[in-house]
Amino acid sequence: MKRVVTALLLGASLCGTAIGQVEPPKGQPSRGGSAGVGIGIQVDLRSLVSGVAALLGRATSDTVSNVVAGQVVAVWAEDEVALAPEEVARAMQARVLADHPLSSLGLRLVLFAVDEEEADKLLAQARQSFPQISFARNSYVDTLQTEHTAASPGAAGRQYAHELVRATAVQRLPQPVRIGVIDGAPDANAPLDAASFDLQRFTDTGQSPHASAIACELACRPETGFPGLARGAELVWAAILSPHQNGHERSDLVTLARALDGLVKRRAEVILTSLGTPPNPVLTRVLDRVLPKVRAFVAAAGNGGPNGAVPLPAAHPGVIAVAAVDAAAQPWPQGSRGQAILVAAPGVDLWLPVGGGRYFTGTSYAAPFAAAWIAQRLARGQPADAAALCATAQDLPPAGCDDATGCGLLRWSP
Repeated sequence: MKRVVTALLLGASLCGTAIGQVEPPKGQPSRGGSAGVGIGIQVDLRSLVSGVAALLGRATSDTVSNVVAGQVVAVWAEDEVALAPEEVARAMQARVLADHPLSSLGLRLVLFAVDEEEADKLLAQARQSFPQISFARNSYVDTLQTEHTAASPGAAGRQYAHELVRATAVQRLPQPVRIGVIDGAPDANAPLDAASFDLQRFTDTGQSPHASAIACELACRPETGFPGLARGAELVWAAILSPHQNGHERSDLVTLARALDGLVKRRAEVILTSLGTPPNPVLTRVLDRVLPKVRAFVAAAGNGGPNGAVPLPAAHPGVIAVAAVDAAAQPWPQGSRGQAILVAAPGVDLWLPVGGGRYFTGTSYAAPFAAAWIAQRLARGQPADAAALCATAQDLPPAGCDDATGCGLLRWSP
């Protein structure tokens, strides 16, 4: 048995080196962000990994779907359900992998390992047996970007974002506002102008280009070429992303829930995340507890295209979902559509002084504009809710609110 397991693991490690995405060729992309097409080599290890899982008797990551194979998450209010995780596990024919008290939210989050082939059936039985507990398959949480393309060496970055939203003279916050960000770990040497930077790591991986871009949008120094939109903020950071064998950065539902609890515990006033995951009752319940404890929650609206649903957290009622537009204020074709979208901001070919200067595309990069707008208003004692955001936005065609850009293009008004 040991030899079989060793052989399978060796095969997985060797094949895993072939999975990934080649960096797009260097050069300035068009305004639509079409330059640089990634070339990927996909190897389907699902059968191999599942075989290893069966032999080892533990859950492993499913590289094909959006769920983590063989894992079920449960969350319940500790003042409503007086059950030990082991009792729930016995009823589910499962075993406890992790038990996380979400103390700032009054919730208990438990991760179970189940037989993958029986997972859906066991999940249905658990929901019937424990109606006060919310259950879901453990799902992946993904960044909401499509690409980042290097500028030509020595070329000045093409800027349009500040002018488009009329933020040509962005001031430092007159007093600090605590912005909680859930992402990867940004470059420790990034030229940020923040009142403080408090990083909590949920993974031990290195710096994330996605996170570095988000941090720069919020707080890069003006001399970098992109004046941060919320300089002077107290940045409270939760790093949850890790490189995945599909070539992208990912996290999971359990880690996202823990990060949300941590930001509430660290007194974040505004929460920003440019991550998304399919709708599920576990995250819905967690968000229900988070929203009353913060001033605002901002999330990227998703990159699912015209027929793609807005993911969580953006789709949750009360969360400010932000879509992306290009330099001509046109909706980004790859952006998700839906009634949950509140507002739009620049997110196509957005030049940022990250990695020597790069263009970034995705709703990931539109969301920080709204979070910064809110922080600027809160720092001045001005209304900063969804109604105020829409009242200052510029309506985009078609007239009125629509499922592509919500109430329109964010306009800087602090």
